Amino acid sequence: MDAIRTRLRQSSSVGVAEDEEVGGAPRVEMRFVTSEAEEEVEAGPISDITALVLRYRHGYQRAGVFLCVCAVVIFITAFLLAYAVFGGRYRCSQEGGQGQEDGQQGGGANSPAEGGAGLYLGELRVMMRRLLQDEDIHNTVSRVSRASHPPGSSEGTSLASEILRRFRQLQMDHTWTESLYATLQFPDRSQRSSLWLVDSEGLISEQISLNPSDYCPYSATGSTTGGVVYANYGRPEDFNWLKSSGVSVVGCVVVMRVGGGVSFAEKVWLAERNGGGGALIYPDPADLPQDPRRLGLNMHTAVSEHVHLGSGDPFTPGFPSFNHTQFPSIQSSGLPLIPALPISATVAAKLLSQLSGPSCPPSWRGRLPYVRCVVGPEFSSGRRVKMSVHNVMAPVLLNNIFSSLEGRVEPDQYIILGAQRDSLSPGAVKSGVGTAILLELARTFSAMVKNGFSPRRSLLFVSWDAGEFGNVGATEWLEGYLSMLHLKAVAYFSLDQAIMGDDVLSAYTSPLLVDLLDAAVRQVEHPKHAGQTIYSQAEREGGSWRM
Repeated sequence: MDAIRTRLRQSSSVGVAEDEEVGGAPRVEMRFVTSEAEEEVEAGPISDITALVLRYRHGYQRAGVFLCVCAVVIFITAFLLAYAVFGGRYRCSQEGGQGQEDGQQGGGANSPAEGGAGLYLGELRVMMRRLLQDEDIHNTVSRVSRASHPPGSSEGTSLASEILRRFRQLQMDHTWTESLYATLQFPDRSQRSSLWLVDSEGLISEQISLNPSDYCPYSATGSTTGGVVYANYGRPEDFNWLKSSGVSVVGCVVVMRVGGGVSFAEKVWLAERNGGGGALIYPDPADLPQDPRRLGLNMHTAVSEHVHLGSGDPFTPGFPSFNHTQFPSIQSSGLPLIPALPISATVAAKLLSQLSGPSCPPSWRGRLPYVRCVVGPEFSSGRRVKMSVHNVMAPVLLNNIFSSLEGRVEPDQYIILGAQRDSLSPGAVKSGVGTAILLELARTFSAMVKNGFSPRRSLLFVSWDAGEFGNVGATEWLEGYLSMLHLKAVAYFSLDQAIMGDDVLSAYTSPLLVDLLDAAVRQVEHPKHAGQTIYSQAEREGGSWRM
């Protein structure tokens, strides 16, 4: 598995599946991140950064850089997708004639067979560069990220209708929607989740202000009171260090930072397994830029993410949630048993600045203002924390939107390209960029087909619903068509979180596509360094592909 070490690092995803030898579809992920920051910033976590790419107040210069980066991500994705679709060399129809597959594989120097013009990979790359356009990308991301659009909301329904309309305008071979019901969790409108400081007698001494829209989907509901323990990123090694230092988290509220390669669900599960009574998760400025003069989060902004240790509808584990289909009463074992809340850096600083106890390791130190790095569990004032979570479950109608271009040689073999559509907040990173690139690639390949080029295999473009809740829309569709996909799905490209806002490129792939990814970064021009490829710029900065 190749990994790239450069100041280009962490975010777009492209998933490509191997063929029959594994019986399924292993993925390739490619994450591309860019920002104006020239000083070194560590890669941020994979979480919703609430429209941090787009803000008009950052001016036309940053918008221009953003469009350039989007164009590069689109071109890399199109390069990989076209390779999978066209198989290296394809046949273009003569004027008024039907395209046929070239009988020669590998694209040698021989002339194409009589009856059609040959298209080699280099020619395909030139054609894609000519057809790809980035004029609408900024507008699409702006439209998608105008407001939060969770599943089942009027905003979410309106966005789904717009994407369906845009697919139909492209005159694809087939465009349709598939609906399903899934059980999702939302904040209780009649009773807000709360956080208090209480004295030794349990009386409330101070209520800490929280944004009522910030929550962790699938958190346990209820209240808990206890001391506070700081557990860094909430990784297994972090809890092991606390245990070896004699700091117990049993019955305590565990405060953890976003990131560290650990999802919210894993953090809460580890806190629960170690005896914690509740979990609070915050974005540290050391991990996510929070300078108001630059792109990044506000210090008063929390980051939301689901805490179900799994994917799909947790109340139909292993079964598709089609049309209220009845299955045995069972729920996923990955649902947490302790309450969890996302909090802002400001709230975290308020709590951690009052802790007493052993000092934490130097590597645990974040950048919260006026906070000494101690792990707790006691407050210097003798107070404790009480947290209360009030969420409700509700069945929600989800809509996955599909549009396809039929393959001319192997129409029953599918190459699938997908992006999450919903977001609990404006979600430029979570859904805006992926949706914009999905639509642009659909338009590009539709234009290629109209110009006479025939994909070997069928292309399927999908806008998934309920991605914020653990890829519910995608997982339920997969569970419903598992046998068919096992036989016919060749590759999957995921565009979720394609751009995160940092100068970093990360690529994840099955071994089958290592060489292809390496070729892509050697040929695609760097968005901020004219005349240089991504690979050459990486080498100049001391990074390289490494096995």
